[in-house]
Formats: sequence, structure tokens, C-alpha cells
Amino acid sequence: MRVAIYQFQNALGDCPSCNQATCQTVAMNAVACQEKAKELFGEDCECFNYIDRSESILTGSDIHSVKNRPQFLKLLDDVKEKKIDAVIMTYMGILSIDMEFLLNFYCYLKENNVKLATVREGLGITDLMEQALQYR
Repeated sequence: MRVAIYQFQNALGDCPSCNQATCQTVAMNAVACQEKAKELFGEDCECFNYIDRSESILTGSDIHSVKNRPQFLKLLDDVKEKKIDAVIMTYMGILSIDMEFLLNFYCYLKENNVKLATVREGLGITDLMEQALQYR
């Protein structure tokens, strides 16, 4: 099983200790995602990190724009090219708070037979996304 771990790290300006803490959080989240992937997909799963980092502080709609996320675009390409079997994130808000965006992403994964999981909900995130699709 080839598992993509997606994370986004927003710049925090000129605060070195804040940025260091954010980097540590990204590292801890990667470990949590790897552990959850092994729990869900087996010890022999292979994890690949896709980490987007902004160069400047992003706010509003810019924070969720894919143009600011080259690793997310690479992830989409890798899904299309059948290089990925599952995607895991700590929680869906890492990707976006825009529900339509999240549903489109979920449908893209589903069309390509790629599983979706989060550390918080595990594979149960699929049930939540399916429920949300009913109200679309």
C-alpha cells in the first residue's frame, strides 16, 4: 500500500520560535500519520510525504488556493498516475475549510480508487464525506 501523507505549513512571519514550533508540529503530525497508516493499512505500507510550505503568511482565500500548494498538485498528479493507493492527513482542515473543495478532492480520490483517511477519524472520514455529498 502506497500512502500519501499531506500537510500544509503556513509561514508565521518573522517569529523564529513560532516557525520552529510549526516545523516540530509538522514532524509530529507526519509520525502520527505514519502510525495511523500502519494501523489502517498494515505495517508494510510505504508512506510518502507531500508538505507544502508557504513563503509568506497566507490568509483568507489564499491559504486554500492550490496555486500556493505545489505538493498538493503533485499529489493530485500522483493519484492520477496510480502512484498512490491512499491519502492520510491529521484532519481535513489541513487541506481546506471550504467544504466544496473538500468534497471535490474526495470525489477525485474516489474516482481514482484511492482511499482517504485522517488520524482523527481513520477511514471513517469516508462515511462523513459520503454524508456531506448527500446534501450537496
